[in-house]
Amino acid sequence: MVGEEKIEKNKKFARDERTLEILEAIAKLGFILFLGVAAPNAAGHIIKLLGWVPDYRNRYSTEKALKSLENKKFIRFWIKNSTGKLELTNEGKIYFAGLKAKSVKLPLRGKKWDGLWKIVTFDIPEKFKMNRRRFSAVLGIAGMYNMERSVFVYPHECKEEIFKIAELYLVHKYVRYIVARSIEPDFKIKNHFPYTK
Repeated sequence: MVGEEKIEKNKKFARDERTLEILEAIAKLGFILFLGVAAPNAAGHIIKLLGWVPDYRNRYSTEKALKSLENKKFIRFWIKNSTGKLELTNEGKIYFAGLKAKSVKLPLRGKKWDGLWKIVTFDIPEKFKMNRRRFSAVLGIAGMYNMERSVFVYPHECKEEIFKIAELYLVHKYVRYIVARSIEPDFKIKNHFPYTK
């Protein structure tokens, strides 16, 4: 049973990696053009673009990934004059940002604290509420303390990581990074990070 779970996890990891590579290729180029009017043509073009072996297994997996992304409305196919165009939707851009954000790690909790609090604040417009919600969720998952609705605190230097995440969600110009000697009262924050007491 444990072996089967491990195999399934490995399959999911492989699917996620393939999906991430496909999304990354589209995101970098802005869109992908391909000849023909069907997804298989796009799959063949992507396989060539990413340097994958053009065998049955890769074609099947790529077509399946594209179909799944299209069903979830993360990508959009356009057809004009027998030429196909593949691009990310807004939902797809946010999903891609989420996958990339998972790879961004904040400095480990428990390392020696320098006595300075790192504070992240943001005032993101309502028109970007989905980006704001996802950005906020990622900060919490990464280990920051949510002091107030749009204020997060962390004990260690993390400016580079925070703005990398913010850029992924296209909200970096609305984010501020502050370094403070003290926050009063701070007992809730220090309870969240016991090694700062």
